[in-house]
Amino acid sequence: MPYRENQNLAVVVWIWIGIGLLFLMTLFITVLTFTYLKGIKKNKKKIMQMVRNAQTECLKNTIYIQEKDRERLSEELHDNIISRLNLIRLNTAGKSVNDLSRDIRVSMQLIRELSHNLTPPDLDEIELSDLIADYLEQVEGLPVIFHHSGIDGKRIISSSVKLNLFRIVQELISNVLKHAQATKVDIRLRISSRYLVLTVKDNGCGFKTGNKYGGIGLRNIRSRTQQINAAYKLKTKPGKGTQWLIFTTLKSS
Repeated sequence: MPYRENQNLAVVVWIWIGIGLLFLMTLFITVLTFTYLKGIKKNKKKIMQMVRNAQTECLKNTIYIQEKDRERLSEELHDNIISRLNLIRLNTAGKSVNDLSRDIRVSMQLIRELSHNLTPPDLDEIELSDLIADYLEQVEGLPVIFHHSGIDGKRIISSSVKLNLFRIVQELISNVLKHAQATKVDIRLRISSRYLVLTVKDNGCGFKTGNKYGGIGLRNIRSRTQQINAAYKLKTKPGKGTQWLIFTTLKSS
């Protein structure tokens, strides 16, 4: 009889031990799950903050680019078109009809060029190489050699990529004309089924990347390349010219 009672007591003890272990295991799983969910919530907050920061930075870059485009438009209007029209007005009495007609045609051409530069036409229909070549034909006072190779990129280069690369070329040529004192610029565009590489090299005076001109140029290029997920590399030294290399991956249509 005592033996059977001891046996029953042992069974009861083991049952309670099992219940205790089950409780501890449940508690451990609960704590682990709570910690995991807390970590997910914390990481989610970090990700959301990173997204907000990226959106804020993107907005700042977009506003900055818009302001630079407005500044460029103002400079073009003041330095070229308004100045030329003012000269025509002042010299009306001393010029023949043919001379005035020629000056007006030149002014009209400048306005057409400005309009084209502000809004390149038919981005979906025109190749990037043709867009760049058409712009470079309008550049005066600076020999520009343009080479392009590879495949037809019309269908695999988006309008956004075309526009931003076109604006980058405009920015670089404008900087060369204003600051570089160069006698030659070499532009190369290479397009494959997966990659696009653009290089712009001049033989001008170069610059230190920490100075004002270098800072403005770097900021413009950085803003444009960020918008199209491209990478860039700048190589320059005072007296050694400047070379830009821009690289981006293309999405097959």
